Amino acid sequence: MKNKSGIYTFCSIKTEDPATFQSVKIDQKETKVYTVHYKDIAMVVAKVPLKIYTPKKENLLAHQSVISIVMKEYAVIPISFGNVFKSEEDVIILLKKLYKEFNDIFPKIKNKFEVGLKLIGQKGWLKKEIEQNPQIIKLKKIIQEKSKDAAYYDRIKLGELTKNFFDSLQEEIIEEVFVPLSKLAVSSKQNNIVNERMLLNAAFLIDFDAESEFDNKVNELYQKWAGKVEFKYTGPWPPYNFINIKLKVEG
Repeated sequence: MKNKSGIYTFCSIKTEDPATFQSVKIDQKETKVYTVHYKDIAMVVAKVPLKIYTPKKENLLAHQSVISIVMKEYAVIPISFGNVFKSEEDVIILLKKLYKEFNDIFPKIKNKFEVGLKLIGQKGWLKKEIEQNPQIIKLKKIIQEKSKDAAYYDRIKLGELTKNFFDSLQEEIIEEVFVPLSKLAVSSKQNNIVNERMLLNAAFLIDFDAESEFDNKVNELYQKWAGKVEFKYTGPWPPYNFINIKLKVEG
């Protein structure tokens, strides 16, 4: 039995004019990318089999590639991966429902894009810094002189001191890296730290006119922390971290 056709959504743009973009391959099937409109707002979509799409690497890359292409011409409101509607009419109903919200957002993101910055402490440098910490040195010596059972609470204290060390380092990075970059951005956001070595996980919304100044500041900070911290600087991205729209696909 042949799958019914559905409408896959990538992002929304502000235009009254019908547009087409480079075709995309989703689940190994090539399909054209075009717009569905309500007034002066459009959704960038593709016709696909109506089913649940798993976030496999190739599908996620296809989704992002379409948004990246559209971004070259328009400010975009990104739609999360995997939203498929039954028909173009359902997409129009969604646009009608979100019309006011979208119209409020577009002026705020016009000529702007997002970049991500993750700072990861280098293992060798972190180990050296911890080993030079006077409190940690003293406590390690105490633990070595005691039996395993007798040093139980000392080991707990050592864990606390190590955590305090990383907390202090993260605060230093925020003050010396995040704060100066935030001053050059339209908006900034700190995201969750996912492991001990990650000292910063941030997103910045940048105006195109400030791109060079922001890049120069990132390079300046990179040079300052070279040999200590790895900089993972990514983008440009659509403003994922600065838009909060929840879509509900029925059925």
